[in-house]
Amino acid sequence: MQDTKSKSQAFQPKEAVLSVEEISQYHDKGYKRDLSLPDEFLHFLKKYVAADWTKDLEVSQLHLADKEFISKDYEGRESDLVYDITLKDEQKIYVFVLQELQSKVDYTMIFRILVYIFNILMRFFLSADPTVRSRKDFRLPSVVPIVFYNGTDAWTAIQELKDYQMAGGIFGEYVLNLKYYLVDLNQIDEEYILNTNTVIDNIMYCDKFRRKAELIGVVRDAFMRVNLLGGQDKEEFYNWVSHILITACGNNKDAVKEILVSALKEEKNMEFKYNIERIFEMEREEAVAEGLAEGRTKGLAEGLAEGLAEGLVKGRTEQLIIQVQKKKKKGLSVDTIADMLEEEPDVISEIYSLVQRYPERTESEIYQELERKHPVRI
Repeated sequence: MQDTKSKSQAFQPKEAVLSVEEISQYHDKGYKRDLSLPDEFLHFLKKYVAADWTKDLEVSQLHLADKEFISKDYEGRESDLVYDITLKDEQKIYVFVLQELQSKVDYTMIFRILVYIFNILMRFFLSADPTVRSRKDFRLPSVVPIVFYNGTDAWTAIQELKDYQMAGGIFGEYVLNLKYYLVDLNQIDEEYILNTNTVIDNIMYCDKFRRKAELIGVVRDAFMRVNLLGGQDKEEFYNWVSHILITACGNNKDAVKEILVSALKEEKNMEFKYNIERIFEMEREEAVAEGLAEGRTKGLAEGLAEGLAEGLVKGRTEQLIIQVQKKKKKGLSVDTIADMLEEEPDVISEIYSLVQRYPERTESEIYQELERKHPVRI
């Protein structure tokens, strides 16, 4: 055997990162469910929007709009939440939240918001008594948009409607304009999130960490904090984090459930950490075993050891190729993909180039191209 390290070994994926595709549906449901609680939504407004008009709001002033009131954009997508808020002087406003729980920035966001606002105002206007809306003192409600973003890419979409219009900046106040509040999780310090203790705080805290090794610690810490809250809050957080851990642990539902039940009972925190780590390790061992089995079936001329090595490299590399293929389709750059997957940019760049050159090829065929350039050696 040659005592030479193959460059192809560089294509082995590092420790797994939870993909946005795998967990976004659970984030979406968890955030929406929690923000549907008026007290949690009020906390979100006061802490993370932090505008002057939020300071004196009370829970009694907030009313979650009925499902049929939720507006749709030009593609038929719904806004996530709409709150009807009555201010102290009896003036009515609507506040709606769009949860952009994805990595790809939506550059049409400002136009989507325009359509939402128009639909809400049109519905309000048409539902008003014609004799009332024709009066001199009739006023439309203010409609306040909030975009909540947790993606890994920087949010670079336009935030003012005038900037979305050609030559919009030269007409001043005579061109239609609006802005939205942006709550970007990436821009919020961990210390700021942890300076209060609510379910939404703890969800956002956990959501800042995607690597499995980090996730273990933050989930443990969040459970310690949530255990200081009421039973309903515990259950809300439990439901959210259980889906995330199940996804991370290869759908080992029974083991995750047992560990989280123990966490709810305030059992030893180190035991909780150890058990989660053990599930991750079991999943890794299973993946290695699959790679070994594949390597054994190769029957390579240089013997079983080389077959085992190639099986391991091939299995991990093909998974990496699949991830690059998916993220390239979403328009993500090489640097962004490398950052999300925690791989070297040179590794991602070479895979990306092959995927771009051969868009119809499978991950196995792309791997064969890589292997021809960097043959596996022991």
